[in-house]
Amino acid sequence: MNLKRSFSTNILLTVCFVLVSNLSFSNLTLWDWYTYTNTDLGYSLELPNEPNYQDDYDSFIIYSYNDTNSKRVYSFFALDLRDRNQDSKPSEIVDNFTNNIVNNLNGELLDKKEIKYSDGLQYKILVKINEEKLMSAQFTLQNNILYYLSVEDLKDSVDNNNTKRFFNSLKVTSAKPMEVKEWLDFVSEKGAFSITIPEEPTDLSREYPNPLEEDGEPYYLYLYSAPDYKNDDNYLFRYNDQPLGYFMEDPAGGFESMQETLTARAELLSPPKTIFLDGNEGREYELLLDGKFHTICRIYLRGNRAYLLLKQKLNEKEKATTDDTFFNSFKFEPYKTPELTTLQPRGTNFEVLFFDDLKRVIDTVGYESTYLKNSNDYFALNEMSGGTYQFGYSDLKDYFKIASKDEFFETNIDALKSWNDSIIKQKNIKVGNEDGVEFHIQNEGTKVITKHQLWLQNKRLFLMTGYLSDEERDSKLTDSIFNSFKVISKEPEFDVFSSKTDAIFNDLRSKDSIVYHNALGAFDYYEFETTDLPKLYEALNYSYDSQEKTNLIKDKIAEQFSLVSDSKTLDVLKNLYTNESTNDDLKATILTIIPDLENDDALSVYKDLFLNNPPVNTENYTWGVVSPFTDSLNYAIENYKDFSTLIKHEKYRSDVLDVSLNILQDSTGHSSLVSDNMEKLFQYMESDLQKYLEEKDKDEYDYSMNSLIYSYLNFLNKSSYKNEFTDTFTSTLAKEKDNQWFSLQATTARIVNNYPLDNAFIETQMDSLFSRYEIMEAYHKTNQFNKVPKKYIKPEEFAKLALYNYVGEDEGYPDTMTVVGKIKNEGDEYYAISFGYEYEEAEGEEYLAIVGPIKEISQKTPYERYKCYTEWDSVEKDWKTQTKNLIPSLIEYGY
Repeated sequence: MNLKRSFSTNILLTVCFVLVSNLSFSNLTLWDWYTYTNTDLGYSLELPNEPNYQDDYDSFIIYSYNDTNSKRVYSFFALDLRDRNQDSKPSEIVDNFTNNIVNNLNGELLDKKEIKYSDGLQYKILVKINEEKLMSAQFTLQNNILYYLSVEDLKDSVDNNNTKRFFNSLKVTSAKPMEVKEWLDFVSEKGAFSITIPEEPTDLSREYPNPLEEDGEPYYLYLYSAPDYKNDDNYLFRYNDQPLGYFMEDPAGGFESMQETLTARAELLSPPKTIFLDGNEGREYELLLDGKFHTICRIYLRGNRAYLLLKQKLNEKEKATTDDTFFNSFKFEPYKTPELTTLQPRGTNFEVLFFDDLKRVIDTVGYESTYLKNSNDYFALNEMSGGTYQFGYSDLKDYFKIASKDEFFETNIDALKSWNDSIIKQKNIKVGNEDGVEFHIQNEGTKVITKHQLWLQNKRLFLMTGYLSDEERDSKLTDSIFNSFKVISKEPEFDVFSSKTDAIFNDLRSKDSIVYHNALGAFDYYEFETTDLPKLYEALNYSYDSQEKTNLIKDKIAEQFSLVSDSKTLDVLKNLYTNESTNDDLKATILTIIPDLENDDALSVYKDLFLNNPPVNTENYTWGVVSPFTDSLNYAIENYKDFSTLIKHEKYRSDVLDVSLNILQDSTGHSSLVSDNMEKLFQYMESDLQKYLEEKDKDEYDYSMNSLIYSYLNFLNKSSYKNEFTDTFTSTLAKEKDNQWFSLQATTARIVNNYPLDNAFIETQMDSLFSRYEIMEAYHKTNQFNKVPKKYIKPEEFAKLALYNYVGEDEGYPDTMTVVGKIKNEGDEYYAISFGYEYEEAEGEEYLAIVGPIKEISQKTPYERYKCYTEWDSVEKDWKTQTKNLIPSLIEYGY
């Protein structure tokens, strides 16, 4: 046995030595001393009087004697090592104890010598405690039992005759034979498992802070240890549930997280093995703990509950195996049934069976534009299984209306689905006397299944959800909870199918701001029908409390005509547009709606209204207003002459430039429409640049100006148009330090239009990973690729450039990139590149990406960025296998 690493009791000695160092003895004479005898461990010794102090530990008891008038302290104990592995040499055991004593006392070893002892091994040591006190100690190792005696006293008297008498009084006889320990069966009803272990376990359970939410419910780890010192094995086993309100959403991610926790202290010696127990997936890890101790760890997931089994060798030279009683005996036990209680939320008329220990979350914020008033959710944890249950309900607003329950349920089911989710089971049910639906959602990626029930009862929407293991999902317990809803008193009836249109328009005139805002919010969810159109038309003629309210309500009404309309709608909107009281915001809304009306005259009316009286003072985005010109190139060509006159309005200048560029790049022979009018298109370029430069640093800067500047630059990058001011325009913006993107686009525009560039400037731009790719592309497009320095064309540099842009488009540009190496697959070569960030949260983390296939880059080959892909995993020791495993995803998802 190697006590240096396995003997936890040595640490406990610190307590003893510190405590007894503060005790004292009176001066002693050689009268008859007290004889202490221990027949269990086979020894006796003499000391001045009966021990008056003791410290109890798991493996031994330290006895001490002192006198209040003396500085002297006598201490002794015996430690049975017969049940420990005997690999360590006796001298190593004594050395280990000596080092621990000196370190724990923060002392200095003054002397250490072996004493001739025919029946075993005996050492004496002298330790300096401080400037005044010393400690003299004697170790005797006989028959695999360690006998320890020590005296603390002033340095001038520590080795007097009393000390010698104390040390020489030790007599070792025969100890009682050790009891053969049988392994114990440990059963956890709460944890729902059983396992056989070498001895009674030590409970090390503890709370662990929630890593996802600082103030959230903590993790509680039920952790136990049970060492087998005879065979140099240490066993740990634990289970933990998710904090209240959480569930195991991604088992694969859970395994990865646990692996990261393990490898924080241990080296992973081989790839994890996928294992199963009773259909529950797990992982087996082979580890080297603290760089010394071979360890096997198994982790299983059972629903939301994680189990961990760990066997650690205490001998550095041995390896742990899985073929032993500990691993082979572990078994999942059936869940015990917990007690349920009745939950009746205050102020409601219903009750359900639920758990007593629950978390309630009420939310009333952000529901202004929905048919819900609030959400009331109750989360509970089944402590016998780790299963998480959620019961929730929402009060419905007065304007709630549906066409059919089936359609309503399907809409809400879709809203509950996340990416890659699918419905694997669904049926109509009765909840009390109300119609409802029960369904199971499974994520195709994680394979996690959740169980749900959804129903309407009078003026409330209800949802019951279970995040459960396979065995609990269809259990009697779950059925009793899901089928427990009961209405216990009557409330006023609410008709979910009747029209609420009159109520909405009545409340829009309310002086009560809450009532008004609720009615206004109804336009975001209420579904008006064709029978409501006369009321909508009529409401456009109302005047409300203020002009601001009137404009806002009319805008809301106008938006509804994109969803419901008839043959009169076009005329209604046309008249509203031309009404002198209609502001430009409302006009912009009308122009976005008219083109989509099912009316043959819609586009004609749209063009007439827009081109003759465009809304130039609207704060709305213009993309919807000009969509007929951007969505249809033919329409833009047919009406370009009139549309291009909008260049005089700054509001639409960017749109005109973009549509003009589309026509110019078209291959149908209409480019002359634009090329013959280039001077008109760019007539405001100088003033627009001046306005941008003057206003860009102001607090009230209108950022729509950025779109206009970009449209100019985009046009000059994709077409060749040179005049005196395009030169000045691009030259000025190329030097722009506050906007890297504008500087880059201006630089590439100068390359495309063959304007000169300062050598030092272009070298700086090329040296920057941010701008290098686009500049290389511009040189390639203009047959000037020879101007690109050869060092940037090398595959390795181009691969890093590709990765820089790929990652930058996703999570932010990396601060570090290192080529780990190259791999080959089916004749193609790929780079493995690590990348990282220097901000505090990610510092030191290096992620792996694959880049390729690697191809030659030249003027004669297409200029294409190498494809890149990363799963944001840290670089592993076997990076080649890790990289090769990314190739299928690179092919499917990389770009």
